[in-house]
Amino acid sequence: MAVQIRIDNTTIPFIKSGTSYVRNMTIAQDAARTVDLLQNTVMAYHVVNQNWVPFIVLNGNEGESVPQAIYLGDDIPFADLVDGDIEDAEIMTGGSCTVDESLVVWDQNLQTSASVVPAAAANPIFVITAAACLKLFGIFFEDTEDISELENT
Repeated sequence: MAVQIRIDNTTIPFIKSGTSYVRNMTIAQDAARTVDLLQNTVMAYHVVNQNWVPFIVLNGNEGESVPQAIYLGDDIPFADLVDGDIEDAEIMTGGSCTVDESLVVWDQNLQTSASVVPAAAANPIFVITAAACLKLFGIFFEDTEDISELENT
């Protein structure tokens, strides 16, 4: 007699495959922040201050308008970001990995994977979206389907 078992798929892995480069880096203070910084948020590198910021602006000229990485640590309360820099934050800075697109967070929903990165304005021949920009750093999106939702329906 066959036995049917049920697998608990409630914990969905963010990194699906490949090799990722994860480093402990600094996230910049944001004195005006009013919402928490969530796990799996797309990040940009501020070249002048040499720290990471959420990818939310498209008109920055110091690197903050180019998505380059994803924050992997626990959610950070906004009060902590208001107080000062966050040291030793786990940032996936690239590699050659595939991540679950449904778990990627666009901070405060201000941008999306289809947002056009401003480098395209300097060279209209080279139009690139945020998702394509992350691919340049070795972070690829994979659209996944949670089969647990379809089970026994």
